[in-house]
Amino acid sequence: MILPKRIELLVQLGKYIEQNSPEWQAVKENASRANAWFVPEFIEMSSSNIFNSFLDKNKLEQWAAHYNIPAENSNPQTIGIVMAGNLPLVGFHDMLCAFVAGQKQLIKPSSKDDILLKHLVAIMADWYPPVVDLISFADTLKGCDAYIATGSNNSSRYFEYYFCKYPHIIRRNRTSVAILNGSESADELDKLVDDLLTYFGLGCRNVTKLYVPENYKFEPLLNALNKYEHYSDFHKY
Repeated sequence: MILPKRIELLVQLGKYIEQNSPEWQAVKENASRANAWFVPEFIEMSSSNIFNSFLDKNKLEQWAAHYNIPAENSNPQTIGIVMAGNLPLVGFHDMLCAFVAGQKQLIKPSSKDDILLKHLVAIMADWYPPVVDLISFADTLKGCDAYIATGSNNSSRYFEYYFCKYPHIIRRNRTSVAILNGSESADELDKLVDDLLTYFGLGCRNVTKLYVPENYKFEPLLNALNKYEHYSDFHKY
């Protein structure tokens, strides 16, 4: 499958997400029922960010050109991808990278997020059946040429053990921080609480640690946090 065709399929996928057909709505509802952390609000946020930021034709073409990706990959490798499940479609970008590069990929989705991406790949395969030769799913990843794995600090030790002989990218726990000095405006604090609590704060880019000066007055920040007061009514949270 040549690069222009892969980009064409991705752009078509973005339009499918944007059009929000009854079929896609039902899939999102099933994903929300399967994982209570995937509330509809955050599935919508994730999927809309994907079609706006990732699946634009000009952006995809410029991205591929920047990395000199050839029109045809005559010797594709198989990339094993272990995906996380903390956010809806959090593994989409790994799939996207391997697909644009023309590599084959064998994906082990998280049990917490095994509905949304499988559906999107199936949709692309319906449009163009050779997709199944490039993207497949499995419970175990054996015989791959390289690996990308995302998990906790604990699981990363297992990934290192199993994948150390192969080219690999292994992601561990991450913590994002914010540094405050007390002069922040109401608008800045409003954006900070989004960084703290979007996706219930489960993302690796969610701020989970604050540095503040001595005698910092927390009242303005606490008032800004009232924006997410409704979380206290959510049983999982």
